[in-house]
Amino acid sequence: MLRASMEPDKKQQLVETALTLFYRYGVHAVGINQILEQSAVAKKTLYHHFVSKDELLLATLELRHQRFYHWLQQELNRNEGTDPVDKLFDALGAWFEGKAEPLGPFFGCYFQNCAAEYHGPDSAVLRLCAQHKLKVKQLVNTHLQSYQRPEQTQSLLLDGLMLLKEGAINMALLHTDATVAQHAKQQARLLLQALS
Repeated sequence: MLRASMEPDKKQQLVETALTLFYRYGVHAVGINQILEQSAVAKKTLYHHFVSKDELLLATLELRHQRFYHWLQQELNRNEGTDPVDKLFDALGAWFEGKAEPLGPFFGCYFQNCAAEYHGPDSAVLRLCAQHKLKVKQLVNTHLQSYQRPEQTQSLLLDGLMLLKEGAINMALLHTDATVAQHAKQQARLLLQALS
């Protein structure tokens, strides 16, 4: 009975460790033995839960999605009355600065990083990454409804904001500069004005 109750902890430990290592160093750069050593879990236990490294990677993507989505949802719900565009880019700025505690240190977008390593039309990794981006886009869109603009204008605004968000993430990583979130917010303001 005790062993059964410990198993989910071991599985979670493996996923947490793999996520930390994959996010920091890249998936291909991290070997199974490194994950086992860091998590202090036996190889037999690893393969009991995951038939391959790729399956473990998919579990890390699910975990990261849950964390990121929940974090962003909280940030967008915070300070009622504050403009959703400001909230989005202020939240990104906090993440870039390492101040988004649920997300840990900033090493770029985990989904962009994984998609770069696992591309191709039949990639399950790429599909999960695309699903994450779509769900985040839908979340942001629910908060943009307060603008009450025509559907076509709303769609243009949403697409523009997503491009600014993705670009800001890449630039923050490339230049190790958290201020890009504020620059992206200024560009988002110009986009809002142009579409008003």
